[in-house]
Amino acid sequence: LLSRPDLPSCCNEVLGIYKALAGTPKLQINNAIYIAEKGLSDRKFSIGYFMKEHEVFPAKVKLKSVLELYFQLCSVELGTDDGAVIAASLANGGICPLTNDQVLSETSVKHLLSVMHLSGMYSYSGEWMFEIGLPAKSSRSGRV
Repeated sequence: LLSRPDLPSCCNEVLGIYKALAGTPKLQINNAIYIAEKGLSDRKFSIGYFMKEHEVFPAKVKLKSVLELYFQLCSVELGTDDGAVIAASLANGGICPLTNDQVLSETSVKHLLSVMHLSGMYSYSGEWMFEIGLPAKSSRSGRV
């Protein structure tokens, strides 16, 4: 996804995956949240430029486009029911329980849950893993 030149198609593709995991077509980007996320992004830009300087990204990647995609995907509006279905889809090996569609491969789910387990709770991830022991992802909304 990161090397695609067309940001809207990347965003639509990932949003489509979110919708398929949630079993609903109603998920959308909340523009007010997107603007707020982008406006409070100095640290994210600086980390991105640091990573770019150290050649973490492939040469073709346009950092501003990647960050735009990140801000948009951080602004997807979903309810607690949607989040619960997404969690159930991951627990079900990438199969949405509402549609029985295989949205993600079992290997992709395994990798995703590993990343969530190790860093999904940011600086609290180690303590969360030790105390709770389940993969998780925190969000600005307070949802886990």
